Amino acid sequence: MRDRILVGWALLLGVAVLALTVAVLVARRQARALAAPLEDLSRHCRAVTGGDLTARAAPSAIGEIDQVARTHNEMLHSLAELLLRERNFTANASHQLRTPLTGLQLTLEAGLEHDDTRPVLEEALAATRRLHHTVEEVLRLSGSAGLPQPVAPDRPVTGLLRETEERWHGLFAREGRRLECDTGEVPDDVRVPGGPVAEILGVLLDNARVHGHGTVRVTVRDLDDALALDIADEGTADGDSARLFERGHTEGGAGTGIGLSLARDLAVSLGGRLSLANRAPTTFTLLLPVRAAGGHGAEDRNESDGRRGDGDPQDEAGQGGPGGR
Repeated sequence: MRDRILVGWALLLGVAVLALTVAVLVARRQARALAAPLEDLSRHCRAVTGGDLTARAAPSAIGEIDQVARTHNEMLHSLAELLLRERNFTANASHQLRTPLTGLQLTLEAGLEHDDTRPVLEEALAATRRLHHTVEEVLRLSGSAGLPQPVAPDRPVTGLLRETEERWHGLFAREGRRLECDTGEVPDDVRVPGGPVAEILGVLLDNARVHGHGTVRVTVRDLDDALALDIADEGTADGDSARLFERGHTEGGAGTGIGLSLARDLAVSLGGRLSLANRAPTTFTLLLPVRAAGGHGAEDRNESDGRRGDGDPQDEAGQGGPGGR
């Protein structure tokens, strides 16, 4: 009897030891399963601290930890986009300020040759106002996504072209080149967003001045439901058309690779399109929705004058994807 009792206790003790061993093993396995994704998340956090914003936490089989990892990855994505916008703003501002500063410098240098400095000072003051306006336009384009953006005031396209010709005539003349602007038969009541369109024209004219050759012509075509502005020079657009609008892409190491990308973004923000219509002679076409005086669109203008457009604006603009030099 005594022996049977001892055997029973021994069996119970063995079962208890076995159960304890199994419990310890299961607990260790569960602890490792819990610790592994946390260690992975900690490792990615250390990578982000070191400056790697591409680090992303991998999913695990634990819902709560996966939720933390998703929140972490979403935060990194938003942070990376914010930093990219800030870098783009700095690059855009630097690029767009370069040409007005050059014009201001040339104006002041020309003033040294004359005793009467008032006209020079007036031109310099106008240049500083354009610089201020340029910064505002770049800020508008670089604003946070999803936030309401101020609407640029509309201006008659004919007056805008006259001002553009006056502003750029001197820069081309100093290089022995000509700038011609032709508004054709575009009515005076056709309006476009003044500031952004002036910035786009500035980028394209500077592109023609630096990379193009010969006479530069700006021609406006009224397509009824759209307005086409052709900027052409006597040079040839070299390189891959598909990459000419890529940010940072340059041909032969010339330029910064920012201007045409910025101009394209501005055109898209206006509901328009900027494309390379012809490689030789180099011709860029800016398509914009037209606005008549008083805020009426193209349909109201069609009803008032009974005219029809010459065709699809995209067909008028020519083929070719985003382009530039």
